[in-house]
Amino acid sequence: MNDMKEIIDEIKARCDIASIISDYIKINPSGGNYKGLCPFHVEKTPSFYINTSKQIYKCFGCGEGGDVINFIMKIENLDFMDAVKLLASRCGIDINFNMDEDTKKKIELSKKYQDIHVEAARFYYAQLMKSKNRGYDYLRNRGLDDKTIKSFGLGFAPDGWSSLIDYLTENKGYSIEELMECGLAGKSTKYEDRYYDKFRNRVMFPIFDYRGNVIGFGGRVLDDSLPKYLNSPDTLIFNKRHNLYGLNFARKNIKDRTLILVEGYMDLISLNQYGIKNTVATLGTAITQQQASLIKRYADVVIISYDSDEAGIKAAIRAIDILQKEGLSARVLNLSDAKDPDEYVRKYGVANYNKAVKESIERTKFRIDIMKRDFDIDNGEDAIKFARKAANLIKSIKSPVEIDYYAGYVGKIAGIDVESIKKEIYGKSYTANRKSGKNNTSLKNEKIHIEKMSAIEHGEENTEALLLKSMLEKRDIREIASLKLDYDDFISEDAQKVFKEILEYDSKEESERIDIKEINIPENYMNLLQKTEISAIDIFNRKEVEEMIRNVKKNGMKNKMESLVVKQAELETKRKSLGSEQKTELKEVDVEIMNIALQIVEMNKRLRSL
Repeated sequence: MNDMKEIIDEIKARCDIASIISDYIKINPSGGNYKGLCPFHVEKTPSFYINTSKQIYKCFGCGEGGDVINFIMKIENLDFMDAVKLLASRCGIDINFNMDEDTKKKIELSKKYQDIHVEAARFYYAQLMKSKNRGYDYLRNRGLDDKTIKSFGLGFAPDGWSSLIDYLTENKGYSIEELMECGLAGKSTKYEDRYYDKFRNRVMFPIFDYRGNVIGFGGRVLDDSLPKYLNSPDTLIFNKRHNLYGLNFARKNIKDRTLILVEGYMDLISLNQYGIKNTVATLGTAITQQQASLIKRYADVVIISYDSDEAGIKAAIRAIDILQKEGLSARVLNLSDAKDPDEYVRKYGVANYNKAVKESIERTKFRIDIMKRDFDIDNGEDAIKFARKAANLIKSIKSPVEIDYYAGYVGKIAGIDVESIKKEIYGKSYTANRKSGKNNTSLKNEKIHIEKMSAIEHGEENTEALLLKSMLEKRDIREIASLKLDYDDFISEDAQKVFKEILEYDSKEESERIDIKEINIPENYMNLLQKTEISAIDIFNRKEVEEMIRNVKKNGMKNKMESLVVKQAELETKRKSLGSEQKTELKEVDVEIMNIALQIVEMNKRLRSL
């Protein structure tokens, strides 16, 4: 089979979605379909439904849905092509895309080089375990157990001149030229036709690609030789700028699309042994744009957990810039008095490390905190210089909510009035609002409440009712809405219930139109739906239908933002009532205010993209 569409259609035809999903979760019959507990969010009551006639799944709790390929992409954390390949192998489909001879040779050579690396990894592991040598002692002294050593395939390169070369050429039949191409062997400059192992007297760390193929090695020296760490050179199958150590383990353990980024092999392996598995590491270099792009496939938030020394701090600042360019949210973990994540988790334990992850510092706050170290804040002149430099940093922020938060943060550190900081940020165009905070908050809450109630009672509730009435009339609209909306996109609780009822009914029945009496609708909302006229909408026009769905989503998002603004204002008022001695509570309130601010910023971005 050579045609991509043909292959995908055949995969969908052969791979029964219920059978595939049942390999991952327990499902039970529900009418002619199946249901179970959603694997993508925590729930006690099943809201995950599989429609066998349409060969699709939908969770009415978290909104995830799609076909069998979508499911594999999500559950296995794979991109589209790798999900297609996985399903093809499961159902016995041979994928042979049309390709020229050079491409075929390159693929065959890549496979051969991967095989060589697997054999090398087995050799290094055997050397480590058979004699319990210096390499084994080093790993055990670093706190690793045999199970972890085996899981990561750790090994030891003997101190001999050509131990690996002899094994791979004499026992496995590979040529010296192939070993050189793989970066495992080098040629002597002194003796003609003499070759040597690139890795000698080193603890060996196999480097896997995200699918779990061995593509290179990192080796740590056990004496004073330099370099301390040596990585494989770039080869046909390995480029350190494009790969992340540990991603093959992390991609199946990512929660809330959050990854922890560390610097070294041992940091990652140690955290994994303690159960912190959503962790990746750069390969001996500062993070690259290509690595950030790879992370973006799996995560939206990156917790930077680098060493706490000056070099680690500078590396964290560089990482923030690169991750930010890729559209990732970067936060920095405070290691307290530990020099690296490995030492922290051994000294303070997993619970405290997880707590530090939750309390990790947002990127701008981290930059301000680092900037503060260059100034004597108790000195008036230094405090002013710090405030000006920090204000210049804050100027680059686009969100007014974030600017407002950080202006207050800098003002508190420098002991300077927040209005002065804002004038420094905005320049002459800034006009301060000097009304009392209490009255402003009260008026703001009241205004938002009135606007919200008015909207619910009129436009927004009618928009929701119009969509739901249209969904009752036409199956196509139900299918589009199920993929583009979640029940909590609706503002009215009654509308949320009706949306869920309609989709659950539709998953069991094949009818074009749903009788309003067939589903459970609250009496008051039933009256509203019966009064709602859909004649003004052309329900056969896809653009009009999608615009109606978009309006519901926009209204729901605006409603959530308004609720967050009210909550933020309440917290600001609470903060003003706390005394300086209530440090713990002040910190908790500050963190909550910041989290809300970031949520508002994210929602604004999504709102603009609709």
